[in-house]
Amino acid sequence: MLVACRDARRRERLVGALVGAGWERTLSAASMAEAAHLLRDARSACVVLDAELADIPGLTAAQILRNLCPHFKLIFTAPENSRELEAQVRALDLFYYYISSGDPAELVEAVRDAVGVPRPDRASHAPKVLIVDDDDDFHACLRAVLEPAGYGTVSAHSIREGLDAARREAPDAILLDIIMGSTTDGFEFCREARRDPRIKHTPILGISAIEEKLDAPCAPDREPGLFPVDAYLRKPVEPERLLDELSRFVPVEG
Repeated sequence: MLVACRDARRRERLVGALVGAGWERTLSAASMAEAAHLLRDARSACVVLDAELADIPGLTAAQILRNLCPHFKLIFTAPENSRELEAQVRALDLFYYYISSGDPAELVEAVRDAVGVPRPDRASHAPKVLIVDDDDDFHACLRAVLEPAGYGTVSAHSIREGLDAARREAPDAILLDIIMGSTTDGFEFCREARRDPRIKHTPILGISAIEEKLDAPCAPDREPGLFPVDAYLRKPVEPERLLDELSRFVPVEG
């Protein structure tokens, strides 16, 4: 899977939609030259090709790819439609035409039609949970709850270690403390994670005692711009409550 688009923000949005739908190895390029290099040894591919590339127009790139690799599935995207552009795209008889300002679900469905539904490599394995917390004892407590319930665990003890582990391990969910090296580490982790197409769709469950420690007036998840988590639990958390919340996002088979 390859997304070729000059605009970094639009490229990130397209990649994020595909990664979130299960195509975790989606590559990206800003130019036709970079795309050609990435596709050099590919025997088959689905290319999401934008109208605006860094070196040549997307329509020209589409004609080149159609001649060089007629078996590649090409999905053409544009930031907005016009009658002239639509006529040019239709004349090329590409696989699909998608306006990138629309619903990303439309792109996902087009790719599924092109290459089929993605099959995650770890489908038959235990769901993987990344624990990001600076307290070793809390790690041990969480592992004692999660592993007997059928979850695999990965540990990280700081914001940077946690982000590196999230990108490397591709966990199914993240359990995140707030106060680690500083009182804002959990907030910074979330903001960076939500900007990264590799992990932006990974469920994040905040687990913290920040309200008690800082005498905060309300739970931090009340401000999604500050702490964009999928669920929030206060320490100490009951094991049953933790497993109930986690299973809403990552159920264990069997």
